[in-house]
Amino acid sequence: MLQTEFQAGPITMTALDNQGSGEIIIGLHGFLDNAASMEGLAPFLHNYHYIALDFAGHGNSSHRPHGTHYNLLDYVQDLHAMVQEQGIEKFSLIGHSLGGIVATIYAAVFPEKVRGVVSIDACGPLTEPEETTAKQIRDSVESRWRKTRNRLRVVELEQAVKARCEITDISEEHARTILLRNLTQDAGGHYFWASDPKLRTRSSIRLTDGQAKALMENIRCPVLFIAASDSFKKVSDAFETRQSWFSRANCEQFVGGHHIHMEKPEEVGAAIRDFVEQL
Repeated sequence: MLQTEFQAGPITMTALDNQGSGEIIIGLHGFLDNAASMEGLAPFLHNYHYIALDFAGHGNSSHRPHGTHYNLLDYVQDLHAMVQEQGIEKFSLIGHSLGGIVATIYAAVFPEKVRGVVSIDACGPLTEPEETTAKQIRDSVESRWRKTRNRLRVVELEQAVKARCEITDISEEHARTILLRNLTQDAGGHYFWASDPKLRTRSSIRLTDGQAKALMENIRCPVLFIAASDSFKKVSDAFETRQSWFSRANCEQFVGGHHIHMEKPEEVGAAIRDFVEQL
């Protein structure tokens, strides 16, 4: 896949693009990941124009301006700006984790634009009860205090890989693949974070169950949820609870962890290919 970029309002979104000539499929990665995590699906989508985006602040994409932050719905805004500026009328979405949440929200808000959605290890928006509203806002404000400027510091790649593996079920190989795109290197060979440190602050507020249900009920296209048996996300359980929110949805489970599409690209890629061929 080739490195490219797209303008999305004030954000320059970098991407990996297979330069295909078929229907457009946009890949959306997970939180603190980047387009490299979605590249392994490309061989199964060679009949399509597949574009794996870097979200704002991730990978090689530009950061949000000083004084602004990262809220879930801002990623929906960025995606819409990108497709509008590119004149894309209709497309499908493949999202992992955060990317899966963004994909389902976008399909609900702009149902006329989306042919189908694949959501990997995510089953709709994360929610919180309305009685936690004050605490959510306070936690968000406090997390952003003094977290306003980038501070350059040298990063040891292998230490970063090990640190990532300690907090997730990802393999070292896959962590390294992702981290290399979240880092930049100077002339002396030193690595620095390219991703925005403000990503580690909290969003202002999460939807309630009622709001999430109302949103998901507005999706018109088919949705394929891909669950991972060993993931902390427990998507199969979430789908069982939320299945009635979706008019045309199925869930397939594969053996593996949160980055199941990287662990089992042949199995997951084949399932995605079969799904999009039916759209």
